[in-house]
Amino acid sequence: MHNKTDTLFNISYIAGLFARKRWLWHLIFWLLYILFQMRSYYVTILYYPVAYLEFMLITRIPFVLSTYFTIWLYSRFIKKHQYTQYIISGLLVWGSLLALVVTFQKHHLRLLEEIATTSWQDIYWNQITNYLTFFVLITMGKYFKDTIIQQYNENEKKRLQNIEEINNLKAQISPHFLFNTMNNFYGLAVDQSPKLPGLMIQLSELLRYSLYETNNLLVPLKDELSYLKNYIELEKIRLEDNLRFSYINNVKDDCELPIAPLLLIVFVENAFKHAKRVNTESLYIGINIDIKEKSILVFHIENNCVEEEQKVNNKKQGIGLENARKRLNVIYPANKHFLKTEKTKGRFMVKLEIDLSSKT
Repeated sequence: MHNKTDTLFNISYIAGLFARKRWLWHLIFWLLYILFQMRSYYVTILYYPVAYLEFMLITRIPFVLSTYFTIWLYSRFIKKHQYTQYIISGLLVWGSLLALVVTFQKHHLRLLEEIATTSWQDIYWNQITNYLTFFVLITMGKYFKDTIIQQYNENEKKRLQNIEEINNLKAQISPHFLFNTMNNFYGLAVDQSPKLPGLMIQLSELLRYSLYETNNLLVPLKDELSYLKNYIELEKIRLEDNLRFSYINNVKDDCELPIAPLLLIVFVENAFKHAKRVNTESLYIGINIDIKEKSILVFHIENNCVEEEQKVNNKKQGIGLENARKRLNVIYPANKHFLKTEKTKGRFMVKLEIDLSSKT
């Protein structure tokens, strides 16, 4: 079992290496090409004049250029399903390359009787099959490479989605939070507080969202913000009058922009966890949420904390933030989000921007 696991790991590592380091494909291609041509060069060096070797080496330059131009044509046409345009363009490129090679051959090797007595047309048509074969092989190689990379990326995405689902489960409401909340409810019930029914409804909504809505890859932003609001209201029971809380939400109540679930709660939980340990001043948590340019979510949160406690919990705090960073990188590529954290004396701040027009 151990050997099998090691083998699968090695295969996955190699596949990932080839997916990330695309220059490896080019290196292998040209090494195979050189091995394929070695016999021709060997025979040329032994039995043909030096001019013939010069001809072979010089004509490799336009051959390499034509190869990469063909790869560009593939990316330009095949990915748009413009197959006819690709075939016509490829035939023109390799047909033109052969015409250039034959013309140079007739000039550079004009003193050789075999070349001098053979017409340009005969040389051209004798070589056309070889050049078209190269065109087909390059096309097949490009298709093979892209297929492997695409399959790897799809498998990697599925793997990361599975990790994301596990992280979602881990991010759901903790038993510790429920325990504290139920204790607070008990105290409100004893006092016959009129707040209790509304808070129980909020807890019910919190549980429903955490257990069911998070099965979706994306949820409406209004639902995610409603989840945050319910969580905040329940946390505020515990902190009561010792909390200075600022919550500015400029997002419309009916905003349907899609967002990954439980993405923002990590930062809110972190703020409450560390702010609650402050005992020299009132606890402070400030949250500001806005939408700019129609689809970019701007989320800003800051809290005060004890300086010593901040140092002690840097590692734990870093793990939570690192997990959040990884999840953001999976769901929203680097150019689709911006995350900045800043630690100052007794204060911790997070600024997050996400382009919610992104597709996952």
